[in-house]
Amino acid sequence: MPHHPPQPNKAFDRSYRFRGRTIFSEVYGQRVRREAGPLLVYARPNELDFSRLGLSVGRRVGNAVRRNRVKRLLRETFRLNRHAWPTGYDWLIVVRPHDPVDMSRYARHLAEATSKLDEKWQKKTKN
Repeated sequence: MPHHPPQPNKAFDRSYRFRGRTIFSEVYGQRVRREAGPLLVYARPNELDFSRLGLSVGRRVGNAVRRNRVKRLLRETFRLNRHAWPTGYDWLIVVRPHDPVDMSRYARHLAEATSKLDEKWQKKTKN
């Protein structure tokens, strides 16, 4: 199934997400990750001209209401800040148990993690 870039007029098109055990396993398997506060961010180049987001929010984070709130905040953070992040990556965010914080704090954590992970991949591909 070919991946097409999302339509520019859509806020958060499905093609910005990745789902399925296979893709998650591939991203985990690269073992390129960065801790960012209560988040663990994994990265893998995806050979697309846009980045995609995957979320893993376990039950230890809280009840369904809390987990869904954290997921909404992280998706919105991605939507608003993806233009500033390196493109062409699959970003997998694993959420550790914590009290939900505001989007600006998630944005700071993720901005730092994505730039460091991009640096790691740049070094890895040069060798």
